[in-house]
Amino acid sequence: MDVISYRGPGAAGGVSSGLGNAWRQQQDAKTRWWFLSGDTLSVLDQNMERGAEFVHQLTANVVKGHYRYCNEFIWPLMHDLPQHVTYRAEDRALYRRFNFIFAQYVSFDRRGNYFIQDYQLALVPKLATESRCTLFWHIPFPKEVPIEFVEPLSEIARGMLSAHVIGFHTNEYVENFMHFVSANLAEYSVDEASGEIRRIPGRSSPSLIEAAESGLNQPYIIRPFVFPELVHDAHSTKLVAKPLGIDLKRWQDTATANDITAFAQQVPTSVLQKPFVLSVDRADYTKAVVERLQIIDKFMEAHPERRGELSFVQVCGRSRAGLTAFDQYWQSCQSLYQQVNSRWQTDDWQPIYWLDKPLSAEHLSAVYSLAAVMLVNPVRDGLNLTAKEFVACQSENAGALLLSPHAGSWHEIGAHCLPADPLNPEQVVSSLNQALSMSPTERQSRNLKTKSKLERGTLSRWWRYFNRTTNALSHRRTASPSKQRFVASA
Repeated sequence: MDVISYRGPGAAGGVSSGLGNAWRQQQDAKTRWWFLSGDTLSVLDQNMERGAEFVHQLTANVVKGHYRYCNEFIWPLMHDLPQHVTYRAEDRALYRRFNFIFAQYVSFDRRGNYFIQDYQLALVPKLATESRCTLFWHIPFPKEVPIEFVEPLSEIARGMLSAHVIGFHTNEYVENFMHFVSANLAEYSVDEASGEIRRIPGRSSPSLIEAAESGLNQPYIIRPFVFPELVHDAHSTKLVAKPLGIDLKRWQDTATANDITAFAQQVPTSVLQKPFVLSVDRADYTKAVVERLQIIDKFMEAHPERRGELSFVQVCGRSRAGLTAFDQYWQSCQSLYQQVNSRWQTDDWQPIYWLDKPLSAEHLSAVYSLAAVMLVNPVRDGLNLTAKEFVACQSENAGALLLSPHAGSWHEIGAHCLPADPLNPEQVVSSLNQALSMSPTERQSRNLKTKSKLERGTLSRWWRYFNRTTNALSHRRTASPSKQRFVASA
């Protein structure tokens, strides 16, 4: 199954790196990975010694507009944080153009199976109606959508619904998507019992495609009939909740190497010799980094006996530099971090150590294995793989995991974690103290139960599931061909 993704298989981050490992394990020389490299649409096949092939150069205007629309509109809206949303019609047009270029150059004429991942390419399935597409939505789908954002989100939902299968991390996200479609897309019927959404024959929907030519003063001109929309009257989409897994064995094997070189170069040796609390994420308002720093401050105030003995290690880099909301959030994090340290530090100790450069999987696994506590406290998170990675790296002297109920992974492993809701600071302070006071036997018991859950949903099982599901549905559709008709673009 080919992958169509915003990032390449070697990109940093849990989703791209994890999916890249699953794709490589297919051992099929014909499969390819389509992605954006700089400003260039590129493709990589399984014969990776040849390197990526550059397919098409996108204009900087298209790439930047698409980036803004993804991160200033789609990202906060999907995380139920409309107060952070900025909507620009011109960026929406550039988002469409970006998706159109991907669909135009990817070899859909092979009519194979395509795995499209995430919100950056949500419109591609509708532009590739003759191919068998699975779309995996790595972020949440919102519970509520302000009325002014229903129309642009409806366009995204219609793009998604041209896929044969849409995967989400949790049942909640599936239900949120079904409720949105039921309330706003009259041309679809929702069958909650089967998890299928079907196109109602004879009902039309707004056309997606606006033709675009670069270099014009007004480049996004509506051109009826130039790019007809192919409608499959009997098309149906299967929705599934299938959380992304991790390569459990790889993390376990890497942790045993215990290579702390990069970590030891950035924090004093004394930190490694005493209990420390670890957090690994980006400076993003969805991750509640500011709230975490405020909680650390409250914890130090409430537990003077921990001062000088306990440190908080934040592996937290800057996110989406160049976008105002994220730049301001980074500055807020840095300012608060300095304030908390200034308030509590002594001559030979400080409460927070901040590492703003990412660690490799090898180095990170060692840090996971050493931490007494892992604190994962997002205000809203599609899944959160770092929580799973931490658990995988624990051995006999296991650490404790504190996890926010607002993280997608809570639905999978929350029963064996301590709650860390950033909207309830007192709860997190209490959970931290409980974790630090927990007996080794209880920590180990919780860890083993969580690992058992992870073993039932590994990365390889996740990938095989979508291969099987896409193949099964595509065969069913081939056996019962639907009537097709052309509808003029609006």
